[in-house]
Amino acid sequence: MSTPRPDQENPEIIGGQRVLGVVPGKPPGGDRKVLDEQEPVMVWPHLLVRHGVAALVVIGIVLVLAIFFDAPLREIANPTLTPNPEKAPWYFAALQELLSMFHPLVAGVLVPGAIILGLAALPYMDRSTRIEPRFRKVAVATFTIFMVVWIILTIIGFAFRGPNWGWVWPWQEWYGEL
Repeated sequence: MSTPRPDQENPEIIGGQRVLGVVPGKPPGGDRKVLDEQEPVMVWPHLLVRHGVAALVVIGIVLVLAIFFDAPLREIANPTLTPNPEKAPWYFAALQELLSMFHPLVAGVLVPGAIILGLAALPYMDRSTRIEPRFRKVAVATFTIFMVVWIILTIIGFAFRGPNWGWVWPWQEWYGEL
């Protein structure tokens, strides 16, 4: 007598794989999708070659733009003379703006710490089981307020600050003043 295969002795095992449940009928999403008779396309070389070509095209375009358009550079950096104002990169401009308004402990430690703790606590405050934004009013309102304030602080720190960190309108000429 021969030993029965696993799928013959237990109907829940099909082709050596355990199936949690088999439900007869159509899938809830409609009819089953018919696969094309084409062979599957491998990631290498097809997809990665396309990505490489796209990256080379973008690098080429940036190189051509850099050759034909001069960058608005200032004089060579002088380590003995700090420019006025010394601005942070745009992604830190909001934090630099906060540092100009508050004590460094408040702006550099307490505010970012409160932001991180608030974002970590947000899922516990907004207990909705639905994931659509219209049902997550607390999360959407909190995140929107945070983003609007942070973007406004970034724009102020990047575009509206001049010598001695004073208010300067973007159309006023102030470069070169010390």
